[in-house]
Amino acid sequence: MTNRGYAEKFTPTDYWKAIILYGLNAATYKMALAQCLLDFANDRKTTVSWDELARSFYLQYKQRLSTNAMPQQGNPSRLTKLERIYLGAKSGQMTEDQAIEEVAREGFNDASPGFRRSGGMIK
Repeated sequence: MTNRGYAEKFTPTDYWKAIILYGLNAATYKMALAQCLLDFANDRKTTVSWDELARSFYLQYKQRLSTNAMPQQGNPSRLTKLERIYLGAKSGQMTEDQAIEEVAREGFNDASPGFRRSGGMIK
């Protein structure tokens, strides 16, 4: 059986569960991205610009970190790109708009690989 044969057996819900429930960690970025996608789906959006996703994602991520600053990785002294962006905006080193632009440019490098591999949810 080819890989394509396996893919045809999985539903979009199966892919979603694999990402959210069985991912390697319970990182804030994964949950923030999931919430963005759910919000877009609830708004019946089938197409979202990269900039719109970056803004929505940053705001979700910011909200989650402001209430629970749980480190993204097992080593709290090693910050992800997203954590550095968030902390830069929080400390005033950049504006919120600059932080969102940075998320659009580089922030998804940590967040989207699993989503990209899972049924083409983000391209």
